[in-house]
Amino acid sequence: MKCRTSPGRSFRAAFRLGLSVRRWHVASAGALLSLAFSAIALANDSTARLDTGELVLIPNADVRLSDEDLFISPDEIRVRYLFESTSNEPITTTVAFPIPPVDLSQDVGYSINPVDPVDFIGFKLWIDDRPTAYRIDARATVDGRDVTDILNEYNIPLTPFTADLESLDRLRQRLNNLPADVIERLRAEKIIHGPDWGEGFNEAWTANISYFWTMTFPPGQTVEVRHSYTPVPTSTFYTDYDVEGRTFHDSACIDTGFERAVKKLLPKQEYNALDATILAYILTTANNWRDSIGHFHLTIDKLSTEALVSLCRDGIRKTGPTTFEWEARDYRPERDLTVLFVKPLPKE
Repeated sequence: MKCRTSPGRSFRAAFRLGLSVRRWHVASAGALLSLAFSAIALANDSTARLDTGELVLIPNADVRLSDEDLFISPDEIRVRYLFESTSNEPITTTVAFPIPPVDLSQDVGYSINPVDPVDFIGFKLWIDDRPTAYRIDARATVDGRDVTDILNEYNIPLTPFTADLESLDRLRQRLNNLPADVIERLRAEKIIHGPDWGEGFNEAWTANISYFWTMTFPPGQTVEVRHSYTPVPTSTFYTDYDVEGRTFHDSACIDTGFERAVKKLLPKQEYNALDATILAYILTTANNWRDSIGHFHLTIDKLSTEALVSLCRDGIRKTGPTTFEWEARDYRPERDLTVLFVKPLPKE
């Protein structure tokens, strides 16, 4: 794991590094892999086109998103959409599910059990209850410049996501063991950087991944689209520093009740720290469809009665020991969703 310190935060950085090692032990027992990479958000479907070989989102004025049922937990995302065509003719178009860019140069800890270094969320798609195939558009960029062909030339995977520590170590060594002229080219192209902290060379590119498929919306008919996947939320720790510094205060709308509950829990923890998971979900891409969302229903499941949850939603209702629900009519998202889950650290 990589760790950076900054002025005034060296103690906290060292504290996080120590806990990262401890957390790896806990995570590995569940076949999870804690990696360092940038925040990944998940997104609403949107119509798209393939423009010069790249997936580009475009508005669609003829298809209306009449209903969306969204389920979010730290372990699973499920979404059910009902689309209505307002056209008198069949509409055949490309629909895309984009993952926001993954900046591999960032040092943020995550837990992940990847099936594939590209399809690392295990995306599944159904249209009208039929399992449906999809394609993946995967590219590497540096400052907006496509460097995918260069990675392919030297057989460098788009992401370093692997299933175990040994595989991760072998992958890291591949960068370090490349011929000197190749390393110089990669550094000149700003594809790698380092050595950092004595760990050798590290990825400096951004992975851009979108799932897409072609589907037809018949005139005057409703089409159901469902998909599910395993989210890859930010995995970190919540401490007194976060309470005092109001970390996530704006993005997750932390209120005084949440802060009081955190302050009550912190002194009971071995490291005076709580396990924090930050899950981001992009809602605003739904505005590419015609009009607003007719009916929107959100379910949040924190999975544990010991956990706390915070998000920016007025009027959310507690509907079960671990579940909360919110719904709206004629809903036009004005901001994306950030959900903060906080709970006690696992016992060793």
